[in-house]
Amino acid sequence: MTMAGPFKIGVEDDTGADLGFVLSCLAFGIITMDELHQWIHHVIAQTPGGDVPPHLVALLALKKPASVFRPNEAVMHRIPHDPFITDERFDAMLGLQFFLRRDRTQAVDITQSEAEEALRRNPEVANRFFDLFPFLMEKVD
Repeated sequence: MTMAGPFKIGVEDDTGADLGFVLSCLAFGIITMDELHQWIHHVIAQTPGGDVPPHLVALLALKKPASVFRPNEAVMHRIPHDPFITDERFDAMLGLQFFLRRDRTQAVDITQSEAEEALRRNPEVANRFFDLFPFLMEKVD
């Protein structure tokens, strides 16, 4: 299992749960590319001896979200999966996107009130988000 400090950041099945969650946040517009880069620096800072897999460092060179999700052997040959993200939690993540960004979610099949209700029913989604992105807490003030 690929770990970097306290983080699961591999690219094989279930070894990259944290990275999978973070990349899902990027895909949904919950975080920006700058915030993805901040998270990578956060992971590097939390990792003893700087023992971070090369694919994570390679993500720092990417400037556009579309580049992250394009298959690229030099970065990641696959996008890691996070088993935490169920259908219900997916909707809750969209609620988090509305809450943090105050703009329309990428999804077209859910209303803001439905997404926010899913977030209320699944507080573990916000908990997971702020555990991974403690430096974004000021956004909720």
